[in-house]
Amino acid sequence: MPLPRQIPDTSVFEEMTTEYTLSASTSSSVYTPHTSSSTLVNLVWAGDYAAADSLRKEMIELNMPIQPHAIYKRAARAILQTKGLKNRAEMFLAWLSLVPTAVEQPSTFKDIRQHLFRGSNYLNISLIIRFGLALASKGYITGDAQSQVLSTLARYANPATTERYLCQLEEVVRNSKPAVEVTPELWGNVYSRVIRTQVLAGRMDHALRLVRVAGTRERQVTDFTFKLLLEHSPDEAFTASVRKLRAQISSDTCSVPDVWHKRASSHTDTLTLASRLRYLRRAIVSKNPPTSYALSDFMKAYHATGRTRALFILRRKAFQKSYKAGSLWVMAEMLYHRSRNEPRLVLVVFAYHFHLIGVPRRTILKIMRLMSKCRASLSQRMSLPKHMLNSQYDISEKLWPTPYHTALVWEALVWTTPEGDHERLYKHLLAVAESCESQTPIHPLNSKFAPSLLQLPKRAVDAAHFSPFAKVHAKRGRPEQAAAVLSDMVRLGLNPGVVQWSIVARGFAEYGDPDVALMILKQLEKGTGSRDDAGDDAALADGPADQAQTSNSLDIGFYTNILRGFVLARKLRHAQDMEKMIRERFGYVDGELKAIDDVLHMLRNLERQMV
Repeated sequence: MPLPRQIPDTSVFEEMTTEYTLSASTSSSVYTPHTSSSTLVNLVWAGDYAAADSLRKEMIELNMPIQPHAIYKRAARAILQTKGLKNRAEMFLAWLSLVPTAVEQPSTFKDIRQHLFRGSNYLNISLIIRFGLALASKGYITGDAQSQVLSTLARYANPATTERYLCQLEEVVRNSKPAVEVTPELWGNVYSRVIRTQVLAGRMDHALRLVRVAGTRERQVTDFTFKLLLEHSPDEAFTASVRKLRAQISSDTCSVPDVWHKRASSHTDTLTLASRLRYLRRAIVSKNPPTSYALSDFMKAYHATGRTRALFILRRKAFQKSYKAGSLWVMAEMLYHRSRNEPRLVLVVFAYHFHLIGVPRRTILKIMRLMSKCRASLSQRMSLPKHMLNSQYDISEKLWPTPYHTALVWEALVWTTPEGDHERLYKHLLAVAESCESQTPIHPLNSKFAPSLLQLPKRAVDAAHFSPFAKVHAKRGRPEQAAAVLSDMVRLGLNPGVVQWSIVARGFAEYGDPDVALMILKQLEKGTGSRDDAGDDAALADGPADQAQTSNSLDIGFYTNILRGFVLARKLRHAQDMEKMIRERFGYVDGELKAIDDVLHMLRNLERQMV
């Protein structure tokens, strides 16, 4: 068909005027479609983690590249916060692998660390290991995140697991692409941190083994670490080995002086409240910190004025200074509530700041759930202080509990729980003590409640943990069972002190055979108190009087406690003999000590009643 030959008639169109040209856009509108990676980022940003995870899996199956983005840390954190996931660790690591490297975009992983180390009441050692290795593959060998992983594993994992993690860490760094450059100084800091933590956990043999491993792998160890090993050396052979290794792999042999200065005691009793506050503000961040009892006494005196501002200031300074200063402050808070006869608040303070490790976690959580149901009435009944009602100072991770902290927890549990639960709690304490002594996990390897990799430090349990159980037996008129508690201590390698023997002797004086109380006293007077003799005597001991040879020297408080038991039992002759011993042995004169004067006043009343 031929085309028309006539020119088209343009009169049917309007002329191009300024009306059209002014309304025309100068920029061309071009639609850019979303890529799969940008769609994945948008889904995570919107919080649709289920759809995001489905898209991520499809992209991996189709071998589609996923661009690294910092937003994927949010998805990894959401996985940790979601309960009931079957493959939680794999999903967490899958999202974490999409985070940029330390060179591309450095990160502190604060939110993830807060959930791993702060948000839960137990430690998932296997997940922490995989988190640390994932960080290493991204180039995070130094920094807060990796340091937190190393310290936690060295403190709570069994030593074989920690050593295996160091080997895996080096292998990941060696095989990572792109390559991660780690200087010898950084490796020295890594090994030194783990060794020091093993020393503080009481695992001296394993600390020495790690030093040898560092030497085998041609890694240096800081001289400060060697000084700490020498300070805690158990014998001469250990010292000789440390000195030999120090000469071989120490990184800086002249950096730390050989003299270790012991902390001097603080004197705050004679200071006014304002002066004590000025002293504590300086001392709590110094190398000579105050004692927890000094802080607790200040809390008590300052709270009596109705103010709380200074408490917030001191607490903030302590937690900003170091973990050690924060742990000292928490100990003071626990002592403060203990002095006010508030055992439940002792548990609250502990659970907020520490992992529930080495203590009956389920019992503590049950008590706290009951407290939350009656929080209003509880705060009114206990006169809850303002600094406990307000929001706590945020901490990035939970602290390491010392034996002093956990001893207060066991005491609070004994006085909080019904007496029918004491036998179960005591069996749990024995299991914890045996685990610490043998350095084995508390639960069997196939237990679903506690990871088999979790292992408590060797010094996690001391004699003070058993005191509340011995005391409750003695106060309930069961001195024989109180003595059995001390027998269990000796069996576990713990040396009962004067406090524990005073509890048992007081129980026999008030409710049992008074002659047994006097025999315990005589054995303690004859005992030398040396630790070497204590082990032989404990092995041959047949009863509480024989085992009493393993204790330390006595003070006037021990005699006063027995005297009080005789007076309450109305055993006048024994009480009078004990008063004579106190006056002859210590040269006591009336009016020197109020506690003794009160007991002597009770004795005078008993004498008048029995005339």
